[in-house]
Amino acid sequence: MDTTGTKGGYTGEKGEPREEQTVGPRIVNVSASRNFSFFVYQAKKFFKVAEEKPVVEMHAIGSAISIAVQAADSLVKHNYAKYTEIRTDQVEVERENGVKLNKAKLFITLERAEGFEAAYEEFEKKREEQEAYRAQEAHE
Repeated sequence: MDTTGTKGGYTGEKGEPREEQTVGPRIVNVSASRNFSFFVYQAKKFFKVAEEKPVVEMHAIGSAISIAVQAADSLVKHNYAKYTEIRTDQVEVERENGVKLNKAKLFITLERAEGFEAAYEEFEKKREEQEAYRAQEAHE
């Protein structure tokens, strides 16, 4: 198996090791069924393991567009990423009943910000402090 551009990831559903992408643009298909913070987490995870020119491209259709915008905005606001391109296109989507519809699709391209490592470390430190506080609260 060719593992160029990948690192070992967490175990998949059937117990096999899952490879994690570490090169090339990472496409994140945003859906309306998840909170924007899930997509922020995915982007941060890729930025952390990416080996060269880390780029995340978020794709969203319909009601997922606002979630993609929230996720991208959060990444930029907290200095994890910077915008490189925002564009729209019209795509044809086929419904279960066979009816084809034209829908707007949003593409947001982000690259890792220069301050990513510092922002990431600060977030991890705060998260560890909160976990320690919660553990202390639980023992009282």
